[in-house]
Amino acid sequence: MAKIPIILITGFLGSGKTSFLNEFLRHYDDEGLAVIVNELGQIALDGRILKPSIAYKDEQMLVLNSGCVCCNKRLDLIKGLKELLDSYDLKQKPLKKVIIETTGLANVAPIAFTLLSDAFLSNHFILQNTLVCVDTLNAHLHLQNQEAKDQIILADSIMLTKTDLKKADKSLIQELQSLNPSASIVDKQDFNHEELFSLDKKAKFQDFSLIKTHEEDFESLALEFDYSVNWSAFGIWLSMLLHRYGTQVLRVKGIIDTGEDFLVNINAVLHIMHTPSHIKKDEQNGSKLVFITRKLESQKIKQSLQSFETLLKNKDKI
Repeated sequence: MAKIPIILITGFLGSGKTSFLNEFLRHYDDEGLAVIVNELGQIALDGRILKPSIAYKDEQMLVLNSGCVCCNKRLDLIKGLKELLDSYDLKQKPLKKVIIETTGLANVAPIAFTLLSDAFLSNHFILQNTLVCVDTLNAHLHLQNQEAKDQIILADSIMLTKTDLKKADKSLIQELQSLNPSASIVDKQDFNHEELFSLDKKAKFQDFSLIKTHEEDFESLALEFDYSVNWSAFGIWLSMLLHRYGTQVLRVKGIIDTGEDFLVNINAVLHIMHTPSHIKKDEQNGSKLVFITRKLESQKIKQSLQSFETLLKNKDKI
């Protein structure tokens, strides 16, 4: 049975998450879609804002309040998703898709860990895409906050909001790309709501030239291999690297050529590794990796890779 895709919508306080979700729900009418809204505080304001926009019954919207789902509400998230499945099963209706809207201060890493580490959830759900909303009016101000930077670093896609009031300037785009060079960036005004669950989370590599060292100890490192990679050796190397440097490696995304007739798409948030997926080969051969790190010199990653390079090239040694 196919896993149920989850779209995680995040973004700093006031970045337009609820407005975007409100617009999406007005366009997307499907009884198989459930929404989880995370609130800070006892009054579920976002849930009240969203409910008139959808024709769904109460069991299709779950509100987690009085806390942030990224920290002390992970057990509630597990319980909530299980209850959603049960409610659909009791009514003999399929649960097809789930959207989770986080609070403006949420860190997505513990959410991803919750979905991947719980045996029941990982068997039924898959985190398809993490979409972060960035308010072009206040983005430069928001990016002075560590929480906003972390949300961008850990995102698969970036949604530019409030662009009807102010278009994103070149300096903002460069700042976003310096924080997360592998994320796709889309203007909300150009976004087709039908494409939300079609967003591709594989790494983007067209902007290698824009990758640069960021202030405040952030670094982005791009690596390319012109040879096919031994998947077993690569897995050992990457696992050892993530274990060694822990939370200093914030993000890893890549496309690995193992010499087969497909490419392997990898995606890691901190020490959390998503299940690799296969994608079709394109006209370009070789493997490409993007690392986003904090307080970790990129030279250490290069040195670590060099020590494994012979094994990576030689399949007979594994």
